[in-house]
Amino acid sequence: MGTTEISAGLVLDRNSAGNGTPAVGFRRALAALFRQSSPGVATPGRLGEDHFVVTGKTNMSYDVTGGGVVLVRSSAQGAYLVGSYQTVNVTTDPTGGTNPRWDRIYVHQPDPGLDGPSTVPGAIIGVAVGTPAPSPELPALPAGALELRRKLVGASAVNTIDGAAFTDQAPVTGLNLGGALPIAFGGTAATSAIQALQNLGIYVQPTQPAYADNRVWIKVPS
Repeated sequence: MGTTEISAGLVLDRNSAGNGTPAVGFRRALAALFRQSSPGVATPGRLGEDHFVVTGKTNMSYDVTGGGVVLVRSSAQGAYLVGSYQTVNVTTDPTGGTNPRWDRIYVHQPDPGLDGPSTVPGAIIGVAVGTPAPSPELPALPAGALELRRKLVGASAVNTIDGAAFTDQAPVTGLNLGGALPIAFGGTAATSAIQALQNLGIYVQPTQPAYADNRVWIKVPS
């Protein structure tokens, strides 16, 4: 009978050879707990609508609220869970006065195991500043970074609260609930729209019953 070894599970002491749960094994197990983009691969995003929200300021900087985010560098590297308990401020460059540019506000988790042993492991909230141009291109982000929001900064901008609206807010992710969430926990206990409506007592059919009279037909719960 053959066996194939996969990542060590959580959380194992070191054996006599010094082997236990490595960081990547921890991250792969963590990835399975979050919403999945494919089996075992977490979906990156914010852990709530009010988490890591970017807003403009009356100067050349941005505020980013606290909260939690899930970051994914690659499917093989699992998931990084980053939390912040307070709003932080991050500065951006002054404008050049000729052409607009893109600012991309992001959160990034450096990893000494991937980026080099001298890498400082603290998570980073940063701004990738694009090159001003008549039709500016988006600046690159660090590997595995999650873009929180972006803003087209005008050529003569003196703050980040005015001008073009923010775009591309990072999506919200969540826990891997393993299928349909029960109604008792705020879900619909269904994996299709039709079944979800019916489970909530809302019935949809190709033709309405005569007594519906062009009104919404909702079954009264017993």
